[in-house]
Amino acid sequence: MKFIIDDIEVIFPYKFLYKEQLEYMQALKQTLDEKGHGILEMPTGTGKTVSLLAFILAYLAQRPNTIKKLIYCTRTVVEMEKTLEEVRLVMKARKAEGLNDNFTAVGLSSRRNLCINPDVVNQKDRVDSECRKRTAEWVKRGQSEICIFYDNFEKSAKDFIANLPNDVYSLSDLRKNGGFSMQCPYYTAREMVKKANIVVYNYLYLIDPGISSLLSKDYIKESVVVFDEAHNIDDVCIEAYTVRLNKPILAEAINNLKVVETQIQSETNEIQNRLNEEYKKLIKNLEKKPEGELNQLVIPGQIRKARNFIDFMKRIIQKHQKHLMLFYIIPKALLKRYKRKGNLDIDSLKQCGERLNLLLNTLQIAETDKFRPLSTVAQFVIRIQRTLNEKLMTLACFDSSLAMKNIFASFQSVILTSGTMSPIDIYPKILDFKPVVAKSIDIELTRNSIQPIIVTMSEDGTELTSEFTFRNNEDVSRNYGNFLLELSENVPDGLIVFMPSYSRMEEWARQWQKDKYLEQISKNKVLLIESKDVNETSQKLQQYRKCCDVGRGAALFSIARGKIAEGIDFEGHYGRCVAVIGFPALNSKDTLILERCKFLEEKFKITKNDFIEFDAMRQTCQCLGRVLRGKQDYGIMIMADKRFAQKSKLSKMPRWIYKQLDQSRCLNITSETAITVVRDFFRQMAQPFKIADNSYFTQDTL
Repeated sequence: MKFIIDDIEVIFPYKFLYKEQLEYMQALKQTLDEKGHGILEMPTGTGKTVSLLAFILAYLAQRPNTIKKLIYCTRTVVEMEKTLEEVRLVMKARKAEGLNDNFTAVGLSSRRNLCINPDVVNQKDRVDSECRKRTAEWVKRGQSEICIFYDNFEKSAKDFIANLPNDVYSLSDLRKNGGFSMQCPYYTAREMVKKANIVVYNYLYLIDPGISSLLSKDYIKESVVVFDEAHNIDDVCIEAYTVRLNKPILAEAINNLKVVETQIQSETNEIQNRLNEEYKKLIKNLEKKPEGELNQLVIPGQIRKARNFIDFMKRIIQKHQKHLMLFYIIPKALLKRYKRKGNLDIDSLKQCGERLNLLLNTLQIAETDKFRPLSTVAQFVIRIQRTLNEKLMTLACFDSSLAMKNIFASFQSVILTSGTMSPIDIYPKILDFKPVVAKSIDIELTRNSIQPIIVTMSEDGTELTSEFTFRNNEDVSRNYGNFLLELSENVPDGLIVFMPSYSRMEEWARQWQKDKYLEQISKNKVLLIESKDVNETSQKLQQYRKCCDVGRGAALFSIARGKIAEGIDFEGHYGRCVAVIGFPALNSKDTLILERCKFLEEKFKITKNDFIEFDAMRQTCQCLGRVLRGKQDYGIMIMADKRFAQKSKLSKMPRWIYKQLDQSRCLNITSETAITVVRDFFRQMAQPFKIADNSYFTQDTL
């Protein structure tokens, strides 16, 4: 269908448009028109991604001087591929309307996901190093280990990419094309990113400074950056800027230095010639720069010579070995110690990562994964000098705005979007930016197809809670087990259960095993439990879906902060009920959490309780959102812990979930009453149903 939002003509790839989608596009237009940043919450299952793509592609086509590129960031490869298929759908619809946009869309991922060289890709965790051994600058033509795919890429990449038709190139497309042309898909994608109109890749390609530096030279200011599923973006930022050092890492870093030092001290003419040539290049590069100007290509004198750099890194490691005993240290104080006691200047600290990379190249060391400990030390000192006024605890970053600051400054519009971002007003604080649009979009349902239920007590009136003080209370554990048993008897098809942590799940499972609850649940449904192993969990997901497909039904026990809670859809009969058992709060006694909360209160006036509640509720609502994947879908949302009934928690729910909560019947109820509500709900959902005409637009009504 075709419609106009102000002066932008939008081609939408479906015959009808939800009201929520139109409201979402209007908010997008306001954000782009004002050339600012935005936060948008849109209910899950209402077509957020296709709405965003349909509008931004229309904006790209009609205002090419205002917006020149869309950078779409996802959390997982699965989400990336789904997004690229949505792009393909929108572009196909635009072409069907006679529009020849000449857009190119490409996905970019790691070598592991794109490599097609069988000798490399089968190395699993060593793909990067094996690739480097075959593609590094010093690899001589004709060597037995040369990569034919990379060699072909180098010879004809420019012509090959220039002749590629404007289209959508997913990861599978890139691999297929690479196999046909015998050219490396990874390096092809890296090159295509420079000129593509739509780029889809992982968050870390922008957030992680170690990765983003590979692409930053190709940034275009007139770009729209979208972070999808952005409810946890602050955690991603903090993790990207956190560098962990411990005794084993520092000890291994010393061993790395010994290996490098042995090569430097080698008397072979070849190595000494390479080192001398490297030094000459560094001096020559310095002469080309204006006085006082320093960038990553200008290495300070203190570390310009290889031997001096090795001594410099030794002193850094020795200092860190002493500082591991400190509870926390302010970076500014640590830098003073570096300078006063270690003779370590700031400019050299800034460039030690670049200097290490240059030296490894000069020595032609390909297996860089073995030098990760030394690289970690280098990354730590780089981050230290960038965060002079922020508190670091056990080498951890607490300020998520550090990662986002450059992104907000580098791009015209940055959009954070998700189905569960309430309360929205906390994100501008912790990310330190001013959005021009911050909006939570409601959902319009013909029938109450989602039913939130807050269960606070068992049948006998005992409180249900995962609070630490009740951790060893067997009555609470048994009551939870009995409630899950009743759910397995009354919920058709798929039941997903989220628990606060692996340790809590293991404790409860032991008790439920002892009390025969797991055995009884298994009679009603095939019981599967999420593990920490990603591959094992993926297999269990496949088994779960197969059990639902054949009518046997399945119950999947998961973790609120685990893999299944993020980006896994349980559409239709795969997710008839999601139950969050216990309150998934961070451990408020954990030292890192306490220090982070202190930082947030000092800098942003966000209290410890507010942040802990905010984080627990966003995790909860993300789990609950798995149950609804469309307006014809339906499911139960259960929160089983007395704390969910508190006003402070209710106020942090997305509006589209909160409005469906029948407070007279489904709030602060017993497990017995909840089962009655569950039975009534599924009886109602079994009745014939048609979406109301006034909840969507057609070409004519719009």
